Amino acid sequence: MITQVSHTVATAGDPAGLGLALAVAAELHPAVTRAPEVAATHAPARRTTAARPRRRTVRG
Repeated sequence: MITQVSHTVATAGDPAGLGLALAVAAELHPAVTRAPEVAATHAPARRTTAARPRRRTVRG
């Protein structure tokens, strides 16, 4: 989509034209507010019993 942008910066000033580039970028991409972040729900921790330790494979 082509958008006509009018800016108030008279000249680019420096060879890179940073002021002009920032003015055009600000016009094309206006600042937006972020959505509030929601805390992630934590899964309940897995419970292992002390009576049954972790089983390991027997290599023979």
